[in-house]
Amino acid sequence: MLITSEKNNLIKDIKKLSEKKYRYEKKLFFVEGKNSVFESLKSSFEIKYVLASEDCDIDLDVEKDRLVFVDKSIFKKISDTVTPQMIMAVVKMPDYNVNDLIKKDGLYVILDEVQDPGNLGTIIRSADAFNVDAVFTINNAVDVYNPKVLRSTMGSIFHLPVVNDVPVDKLFEALKRNGVRVLSTNLKAEKYIYDCDISRNIALIFGNESRGVNKLLDMYVDGSFKIPMDGMAESLNVSVAASICLYESQRQRLIK
Repeated sequence: MLITSEKNNLIKDIKKLSEKKYRYEKKLFFVEGKNSVFESLKSSFEIKYVLASEDCDIDLDVEKDRLVFVDKSIFKKISDTVTPQMIMAVVKMPDYNVNDLIKKDGLYVILDEVQDPGNLGTIIRSADAFNVDAVFTINNAVDVYNPKVLRSTMGSIFHLPVVNDVPVDKLFEALKRNGVRVLSTNLKAEKYIYDCDISRNIALIFGNESRGVNKLLDMYVDGSFKIPMDGMAESLNVSVAASICLYESQRQRLIK
């Protein structure tokens, strides 16, 4: 099938998936680019459609009724990028159960009101690289299925559970019930990151880009640590800080 009109119902629906409200009404999101599409096809996620430009020469292992070819001019109108790679997948949102995801000895990342899509996507990618068991966002962080977030994950969104906007009480109750310790980053902390055992059985909280971790979460936190810095910068970008902490967790696991 070749779509040549932007008035096509499928095209209209995909264009509206750029809106958060519509994504959650339909329980769908889209990813763009060869790498992300290939990762989606290898995953357990349900793929609704794969769209490609009419002259696409990529070998796609997709059922015919799910493969849709689109005129290049139409593709540019549904793409979220200035120079689209002319391939995208429409994917069903997974239905994660927080209680099923949290287990003793797990490694978890909690993102408190992180607002920048690039930061969130980069942290998800680092979490994937360092074998985190699940990522949770809380307190109205940027939407996990925002196209810019998904692009920044480089396909990692399909490799580990990422749960959007989890109720705070529900999340921390599940962590406590399973004996998972909760630590946060804090520039005023007395301990450095390497003084803490963050190898396993830990949930690490990273906060908002400008305000850090919300003070209201102190009641759930078992302790805090800081990253040693000898330079003149007062703080690190949240995605950089998270990546350093997750690397340290990996390092500790490797030397045990």
